[in-house]
Amino acid sequence: MELDKKEKELLESALNDWESTNLLTKDKADELRSTITLKKAGGQVAQYFFIIAIACTLLAFGAIFIDDKLLEKIRMYFDVGNIIIAISCTLIALAWFIYLSKKRKSINSLVYEVYMVLGGLVVVSGLVYYCKDIGFGPQYTGLLAATSVIVFALSGFFKSRALWLAGILALMGLYGSFSEWQQNERNLFLGMNYPMRFTLFGVFIIGVAFLQNTISSLRFSQRQTYILGLLIFFTGLWGVSIFGNYGRWEEWEQVRQVQVIGYSAVLAIVSIAALILGIKYQDDVTRDFGIIFILLNLYSRYFEFFWNTTNKGIFFLVLAVSFALVGWQIERRMKKAKQA
Repeated sequence: MELDKKEKELLESALNDWESTNLLTKDKADELRSTITLKKAGGQVAQYFFIIAIACTLLAFGAIFIDDKLLEKIRMYFDVGNIIIAISCTLIALAWFIYLSKKRKSINSLVYEVYMVLGGLVVVSGLVYYCKDIGFGPQYTGLLAATSVIVFALSGFFKSRALWLAGILALMGLYGSFSEWQQNERNLFLGMNYPMRFTLFGVFIIGVAFLQNTISSLRFSQRQTYILGLLIFFTGLWGVSIFGNYGRWEEWEQVRQVQVIGYSAVLAIVSIAALILGIKYQDDVTRDFGIIFILLNLYSRYFEFFWNTTNKGIFFLVLAVSFALVGWQIERRMKKAKQA
């Protein structure tokens, strides 16, 4: 078993503990130690350069396909129609995914995900050229809907976490485009402005993450769905705490911030709840989101209400003391849990 230095030290420490507590015999512990080898630094460095090369390929690919003028020049030079480019992209993507399915066991998991993203980009490129002939749909909803369905299907079939996240982002774009298409003259969709809409969307994605736990074929990406859902939800709610539920900039400018303080209170309650639940269930991500958005909420309210009137040093001193107390309480709880 090849491990890096830290992993090797951790595993050897565990073996020493198990041997000292008679969970393992000395002979068995020595046998297990003999199977541990240190990864060669050269191989790791080569892998890093390989990943950088793939990342540069992704950037180059994105830059080329974002530059519509360049693509049009290529298309006109070779005198091919949109459908020919679309079919070519489809065939390239099909060959690429077949190749990946055969090489899956011999490819590093990180490199595999990057390869899957490359294949996904080719698929999306093909969809764009199909849509150039058949139409993109209002506000690009047709393209985004097709992208969401295909990327989710590819992710589920190939067990790719990166494509699953890309599918959620495509679904997010579809939701945003559809809601903009259907919004009223006050820029509200079902009575919600953009931050409120995406707060609700974040709740939906978190719900999907919990649902994934009950579906064995989708459990591989459950954690990624949950984290992205939390990010969308908390970012949206933070936006609501600043802008309220006003759809127009002119409306929001006429409102005093004290009139949207209720949303700040909701953000504070949710953030504290996330912190407590994260500590209780030993979920570092939920805990960290709670801490980050407690801080963001406090900083946002400070800049809104007290920046021009309060001594800056006193404010940050109070923050330092309060968070030191919170940290001290968390540390005490963790020590008690370990002793129990």
